[in-house]
Amino acid sequence: MRKSIKIKASPHLLKKLRENSGYTEEELASKLGVTTEKIVKVEKGEDSFTLTQIKKLADIYKVPLAAFFSKEVPDVPSLPDYRINREKKLNPEVFVAIRRAKYLSEEVRELSGKKSEIPSFPDNSPEELAIGFRKYLRIEIPKEKKAREILEFYKEVLENKLSILIMEYPLKADDVRAFCIFSDLAVIVLNESDEPSIKLFSLFHEVAHLLKRESGICSIDIEAERYDVERFCDKFAAEFLVPAEDLLTEAGSIKLTDERIKKLARLYGVSVQVMMLRMLELGKITRDRYQKFREEFDKSRLKKRKGGIRDWEMTYINRTGRLAVSEVSKAYRKKEISFYEAMRILDLKPKYAEKIIE
Repeated sequence: MRKSIKIKASPHLLKKLRENSGYTEEELASKLGVTTEKIVKVEKGEDSFTLTQIKKLADIYKVPLAAFFSKEVPDVPSLPDYRINREKKLNPEVFVAIRRAKYLSEEVRELSGKKSEIPSFPDNSPEELAIGFRKYLRIEIPKEKKAREILEFYKEVLENKLSILIMEYPLKADDVRAFCIFSDLAVIVLNESDEPSIKLFSLFHEVAHLLKRESGICSIDIEAERYDVERFCDKFAAEFLVPAEDLLTEAGSIKLTDERIKKLARLYGVSVQVMMLRMLELGKITRDRYQKFREEFDKSRLKKRKGGIRDWEMTYINRTGRLAVSEVSKAYRKKEISFYEAMRILDLKPKYAEKIIE
């Protein structure tokens, strides 16, 4: 049997590609089916990978084969880690999402000249910031809609009025709800597998970070936050999505049964947990009642969400971001880039490209 050809690639580049993809030497060895010693030697320049192994690495890292023969590897932005258990290593899927978000942000920025227009506000309380931000957007509170519809409404508002690239990506991490990158063209990435009501809260938690001119990786647990900035962002999201004044009007003087609270949660498109916490903060329910709900809620979280039939086109657009798809398609129609270039930027296969780009 003919041996696979060994490929000489830069040891520095190979090490950086591995680190940028979130793998330890041991994890990569297991994925590649070699010893840890082999990985160490290759990254010291004492050994080489075969062409077959390089191709497998490209698949593992989700990078083009050409990346292994480049002169340099683009840096992955180092984002502040606000997770509750930040000592736990981020999984490779999060690294892929960060790389993808940075790449699309830079490509769209260069292609269209578009910059995010993040407004500035006085250094107020999170509640005051939420009220001021809603006035700035000049929008009514969407009600009586499904959480997914409310999420799509707000995504469209933020994309159109602030030029924020919003993506939903399979982060495959139970400790990462979302992250944001504050840059010329800011990005918010939500965890694709979360329920729409959770994504909605995560979206405005990340908006608060951007309003504070910050990036960050967040787990978002509205009761267990360890950082003041995370508590600030939670309070902002809660007040923006469920304004206290409006909620008190909706709640009225009717007895707040569990069913009534669930109905109010559906009204605003938020989770029952967010609504229960709002009621506790406003003195509408007791701490004991909230605690009982919390215990039941923690048990229910252990149940896995069932998967459903996916709409491929919508999944793709959510993962790439409507702003990115729109700007790249616009550049192609204006003949500023070729069809092939549009496919490359959006990472589309030819059989799907025509439907998305045109």
